[in-house]
Amino acid sequence: MSDDASEVKRLLGVLRDRPVSVDQERLAARRVRVVAALKNEVRALAEARVLRTRRRVAYVACSLAAAASVLFGVYHFGQRRSLPPTLAITFVGSVGQTMARSGASPRALHAGENLLGDPGEIETAAVGSAELVTSAGLGLNLGAATRVSLSGLVGTPAVNQVDLRQGLLTCSVPHLHEGQRFAVQTPDARVVVHGTVFSVRVDSNQTTCVEVTDGVVIVQHAGRDTALNAGDHWGCSASPRPSLTSSASQAASPSASLAASPSAPERAHESAVSERHPVLHGSARAAERGTLAEESRLLQEALAAERVGQPERAQIMLNQLLARFPSSPLASEARRASARIASASGAQ
Repeated sequence: MSDDASEVKRLLGVLRDRPVSVDQERLAARRVRVVAALKNEVRALAEARVLRTRRRVAYVACSLAAAASVLFGVYHFGQRRSLPPTLAITFVGSVGQTMARSGASPRALHAGENLLGDPGEIETAAVGSAELVTSAGLGLNLGAATRVSLSGLVGTPAVNQVDLRQGLLTCSVPHLHEGQRFAVQTPDARVVVHGTVFSVRVDSNQTTCVEVTDGVVIVQHAGRDTALNAGDHWGCSASPRPSLTSSASQAASPSASLAASPSAPERAHESAVSERHPVLHGSARAAERGTLAEESRLLQEALAAERVGQPERAQIMLNQLLARFPSSPLASEARRASARIASASGAQ
């Protein structure tokens, strides 16, 4: 017999010499232990499988919730970006008392006041003027005895329109985006612009007169559209009368209108300048007459008063500048400064 066979025989001899127990009680006890262990293993495997399934479902649910949150955030942000910003209108100030007539309870407007809702019809004094500016940069200068409605600028029915019922309105319209427009509705016409400076007057007989200072204006009347360029007018009487862009300042300050009246040499010089530059508007002509120094002085004094903490004095100087020189090249800067001061005063 080989050595390997002898070794196997020796190892198996232990089993041959030790009798196998066939005690039923011991076999039953072992069976119970084995079966219990197997059941525990099966139960543990089942619980582990359920736990893995639950975790997988939880991960999927969390992923879906995160994706939904991201999509909702993107949609909500897009909706907010697509909605137009709420337009704020600031009453810069006036010469004389300006009233807001809403219903049966008219009230006086105060310099720097923010018009959060529809103020109703705004009416200036018989000898005076008023200035308003919107957060979009639109400037409105109301002449004496002027009535306008701003319902088309604020609230749900806003159509970026002002209704001029009576008097003189000078508008400084900032550049509008593609498809946007601003309009002035009068009893017998509609003036539509995309960004310009112009004046509209409604006379006592409810007829409309339009004069363009800068840019292009479309007048819609009796089913026809008429385009006006800088220096053009529409519906105005042929008889000589004060320019629309200067009548507001004349009502506010008679001395200023006298100072602004050019002498004969100045008129000759202005005529020559107009021939060389046919689109030169009223603000440039006023500057050549020497009023630019006065306009600059008023603006600088207003900014200096703002810097030293005197907002009331600053608003007074700005109101004078805007009332006396509504077509000034400094008017846009004055309106921004006035709106800034009014906002700072309102925040305090």
